[in-house]
Amino acid sequence: MYPDIRRGGRQTLLCTLCGREIPEGAEYWFCSGASVCAACLPDLARRELAPCREIRGEEAAP
Repeated sequence: MYPDIRRGGRQTLLCTLCGREIPEGAEYWFCSGASVCAACLPDLARRELAPCREIRGEEAAP
């Protein structure tokens, strides 16, 4: 977060993935130290769930 003079000293919240500002009243996700905007949520989910990823037909044999 960076100081924002426009709001009387309030800090600007930036999306960790795209760098855009997350404005007041907007929903965002805070996960593993990252603040993520709604537009980047699919990328966050893909990264967080990568260890669970499987490819049909290539599953590990028991």
